[in-house]
This record gives sequence, C-alpha cells and structure tokens, in this order.
Amino acid sequence: MRYFSIESLSFDEPGHWSGRYRARHRWHLSGVDCPRFGPWTWMDAFPSVDLSAVEEPVLAEPKGPMSVAEYDRLVALIRPFVPSVLPIRAGGSFGPMIGTAQGQFGPVTCYPSWELVLREDAVELLKAEGLRGIIAVRMELKSRRSTMPALYELEARPLARLHPDCIGEWKTPACDLCGKPESFPLPPKRWLLRSSIPEGLDVFGIEGANPRVVSERFVETVQRLGPSDVHYRELPAE
Repeated sequence: MRYFSIESLSFDEPGHWSGRYRARHRWHLSGVDCPRFGPWTWMDAFPSVDLSAVEEPVLAEPKGPMSVAEYDRLVALIRPFVPSVLPIRAGGSFGPMIGTAQGQFGPVTCYPSWELVLREDAVELLKAEGLRGIIAVRMELKSRRSTMPALYELEARPLARLHPDCIGEWKTPACDLCGKPESFPLPPKRWLLRSSIPEGLDVFGIEGANPRVVSERFVETVQRLGPSDVHYRELPAE
C-alpha cells in the first residue's frame, strides 16, 4: 500500500474552488508556560471528542498560556471523556469546528495544513467503498448559500511515526515537568517508519508532525468526484 500526505496549494498556485471557512473547535486547551522550556503549544485536533459534560468555561474561552498546575487540573477533568488512545496535550482542540463558510468547496480541502475537510459526498463515497479510519465530524458552519453542501472535518489520529533517520539529531527532548513531548522540525525529505503504520487504516496522522496521511485507496476514491485544490505527496516507508 502506498501512502500520501495531503498538502495545500502554495499561495501563487491557481485553484479550482473558491471555498473558504473561518472556524474553531468548540473546546480548546491553552498552551503551557513551562518553567524549563517556556511557553509551548501543540496542534492536536480531535473533533469526535465530546466535552459537553465537562463544566469548565475556560475550555470554551481559553485565556492564553497556563501554569503546569492548571494544565494538570484540566487534563484530569477531560481525560474520562477522551479515548485512551488519544493524547491530551497543551494546545489540543476538541469537538466540531464552529464558524462561517463561503464559496464553493472541492471534494477535499486542506487549509491550513493541519485541517483536513471533506465535502459531504466525499464522506459518503469513502464510507460506501469501505475505507477504514474515516472519522468525519460535521462542521457547524453558517453560510449565505442555502445550497452549500455540508462539510466534515476528518480526524487523523497520530498513530504513525516518521523514520528516525529522516528526523536526524535536531530534536527537543520531552519534558517531565509539563508533559511536553519530544519535538523536531519537519524535515523536507521524509518517510514513514514502516512498523508504525496502522494496519488497514486509510487515514491517520503522524506523531509530532502536522501532515495528514491517506492511502492510495483514499486518493483514488475521492478523485472520482473531480479535482481538489490539494497536493498528494507520496510518503515512502522503511
């Protein structure tokens, strides 16, 4: 099986579609001000996680970098509602995206690079074809166009890893004070660690990196619906 990261067009590339949205997830953890590393934040997004039972206003209206003690308090509150396979890290977002949209959207939208959005017919086709790992959450968007199809954010859980040889030595170690994971700059040439690829899944994320990864089955299926304003960059595996 071949795998690809989905990337947005560069600013000077012409696209087929005019669709734009402005939205944020319903719940959000602020960054952490670590005594050792200073302020930091991550970009996890799990729209399928419902935190409506957690009575904590700061999750809906984050106020900026928080202390490690406050972070630990919030993690303890929301952990029972987050699947154990998912990490809870500073900067993480949960629940559906809420906002506005305008224009016409292609089957797949990837802008910014860490958000993967599908048109409703793309979701239906992927599920009808039996693709696995399709966790699509409907976005709550207001639009002036009453005929605009529904849009869904595709959750890409960070299950795979990049190969250590492509990351090299430029890594920031994990922190046992604040829970900051090991981090590294995204290398221009990258490939997956084969043993970390989740078997049978057609969508997943990469631990410590933003790109969303899809299988060749995914690419072939959504391309039946016409062009999308994205690039598919093949990720080899070793």
